[in-house]
Amino acid sequence: LSVTLDDPSFPATLYARLIEEENGKHQLIWSRSKPSA
Repeated sequence: LSVTLDDPSFPATLYARLIEEENGKHQLIWSRSKPSA
């Protein structure tokens, strides 16, 4: 599952991805792009 949150009220776009690992656990990875000048 991946999500992109791009809202004018945010300083930069937020990206999130939920990954299922082999052991059945899940890992949430998120990143944010650098704000545009």
